[in-house]
Amino acid sequence: MNPLLYRPPPNPHFPMMPYLPGPLPQRRDIQEEEDLASVALQVQKKRFYVDVKRNRRGIFMKIAEVSSDGRKARILLTLQAAVEIKDKLKDLIDVLEEIKSNDESSGAQTSDANKNTDSQPSNSLIKSHIVNYPYRRYFLDLKRNRRGHFLRLTMLSTLNRIQLAIPSQGMLDLYNAINDMLGKWWDGSEANDSKSVSLPESKSLRFDNRTLYFDSSFNRFGTYLRISEVRTASRTAITIPGRSLSRFRDIINGLAEDLSNVKVTKNAEEQPSSNETPDTPDNSEPSEPLEVHKNGDGVKIKSFSSYKSRTKTNENSHIPSLVTSKHTIQKNILV
Repeated sequence: MNPLLYRPPPNPHFPMMPYLPGPLPQRRDIQEEEDLASVALQVQKKRFYVDVKRNRRGIFMKIAEVSSDGRKARILLTLQAAVEIKDKLKDLIDVLEEIKSNDESSGAQTSDANKNTDSQPSNSLIKSHIVNYPYRRYFLDLKRNRRGHFLRLTMLSTLNRIQLAIPSQGMLDLYNAINDMLGKWWDGSEANDSKSVSLPESKSLRFDNRTLYFDSSFNRFGTYLRISEVRTASRTAITIPGRSLSRFRDIINGLAEDLSNVKVTKNAEEQPSSNETPDTPDNSEPSEPLEVHKNGDGVKIKSFSSYKSRTKTNENSHIPSLVTSKHTIQKNILV
């Protein structure tokens, strides 16, 4: 056999596993969690759980909502994020107390206003807070619908979006549960690490029916600015790195100066566009019935008005000449 044409099959190589006496070690699950503490809250027909757990990454907090039909929604928090959410929640509780006190003082006018607001199908946003972290963002929205006030707690990550709806009666209980858990299991070590980077305070701008939030944060890539636009039914955000903020500021300043010099005038009468054709007898559709003839070439449509005009011009001829107008074919649908 020609050795150039014959190639021996490769010998399969199997790694040799050493023999270990005794049973095999158990494989530890990555998602293995240890329960440290738990608090259950009953608000109307919903149940809420505030749990503190530990896994291989450390201690964290989990807030879960269980509806009446058994559906569950869970939000995961680091202890540092739980501290910030607790502070934002306290601010929303104060806003809610102020709204209730104003409603009680207004009296009858408030009842009429509540009837008007109850007729609105969409949720109205009262105040919102955003907590930014490298891989998660948390939104705390105080809203009102037909049933009353409630808190919408949202966790937005790269994979999913989880929302919890907490009635106003359970906001204070949730705050107390988070505060008690932090008092037992949080030593403030993460807060000391974050104090090494001093960030400016978040700011907001409200106009028309939307609110803009300017939040500064940092991750392993550096500092950045997040601009979020919050409406009643939508939320969008953009992220600008810290190294590009100076260029972003120059562009905004230049556009602001240019737009301030632009004067917009409104014409009282709207001029028709060039694409619109005037309503002339040539473009108007015939009001008389049409005569349709079929032949081998296709369908020809002839109006009776053209037929009468041709019969007058050809009085000497016994058979009138029928001419098809182009605009009639274009304006009618050929069958």
